[in-house]
Amino acid sequence: MNRGARERAQPTNAHGRKALRVLCAEDDDPIAFLVKSVLEREGHHVERVADGEEALERITADVKFFHLLITDHQMPRRSGLALVSKLRDTAFSGTIVVHSSRLRDAEVEAYRALAVDHILSKPVQLDALLAIVRQVIESTP
Repeated sequence: MNRGARERAQPTNAHGRKALRVLCAEDDDPIAFLVKSVLEREGHHVERVADGEEALERITADVKFFHLLITDHQMPRRSGLALVSKLRDTAFSGTIVVHSSRLRDAEVEAYRALAVDHILSKPVQLDALLAIVRQVIESTP
């Protein structure tokens, strides 16, 4: 199997269960650390970037690589909304979770218009995030 095919194959964790490839786009270090730690403890592969532009570059390098994007709304260089808007012009088909401490009604509507899968409020709701991860695992072939 070549390297590209191996990277796109559904990974498994140490327990032989499905593991997701997750991109966490979050500029707040403690929040990013918490999300990354919790998901890695569950056996998932998590990469963290600190701004929306870096997230866009990482995803568009291989739009089939990540199963899940967890993005903050307010980030340097490109907001979560601008990131999702740009991703909708690509073949990225992963699940998108937006988490933010404050979204105006117009921003929520804009995310919904872009067919974001989930919007979570900060502080991070770990139970809700883990439930979403389980849903993504069940729906990933």
